[in-house]
Amino acid sequence: MNKFIKLTAIASFFATSTFADESFGGVGLVYKLTKPGAEVQEIIPNTPIVETKIKAGDVIVAVDGVSIQGKTSREVKNALRGLENKPVVLTYLSEGDTLVETVRRVKLTVKQLNGIADAEQPEKKLLAVLDEGRVVENGGTPVSDKIAGIYVDDIRKLVATNSPNQAKEGTAKIASFNRSVIRVKLEADGAFVVSVVDSNGDVVRSFTENHGRAGINSIYWDGSLIPDGRYAISVEHDGTVSGINVLLK
Repeated sequence: MNKFIKLTAIASFFATSTFADESFGGVGLVYKLTKPGAEVQEIIPNTPIVETKIKAGDVIVAVDGVSIQGKTSREVKNALRGLENKPVVLTYLSEGDTLVETVRRVKLTVKQLNGIADAEQPEKKLLAVLDEGRVVENGGTPVSDKIAGIYVDDIRKLVATNSPNQAKEGTAKIASFNRSVIRVKLEADGAFVVSVVDSNGDVVRSFTENHGRAGINSIYWDGSLIPDGRYAISVEHDGTVSGINVLLK
């Protein structure tokens, strides 16, 4: 990755005023805005995003099924942030594939630092030090005066949020999908929403079923007019989201 681009890609999800002191619900990444969406520049260690397959160089194109292409930096920041412990669905491009990940936000704090010696803070767990939006490796030395510490208030809560054994399992799954019927398997009765998202992050179809039943539920639809290509199919039910990636041809 071009070092100049990396060092100057300071438009991160922390804020447009990147080094302002603030706390918010976030997933733990630094990005720069590009034409397709938000290109991931850095993954903050020990944050929820680490538990996904999202990596530097991937491009987030939609948040909760809403495209962020052409959005302002403030709009993208507001889309990525949200209530602590609330799941957010990220649609992203990775090596030519359109993929979906569901991440639970955690309360993060950003604090401007006068120097690396100020990084340790009482009652907060230091996750990383950023130097102009770049993660400073352990033992590394910042090269600028634009330094920020990234913290979590309670590391035990972060671990509980990310633990596969404690995280809430998805209560609905896409059982099968084609251009005429979508079958959804529910673990329990309740409303669910199915979204068909294209490679640009746009929702091309959305279906809401208010009276879903435990077991297989079928949604009949006409997908004949949808162009060939890669799509992400997600289902939201009982506060959880899961999805699959499909190739229509």
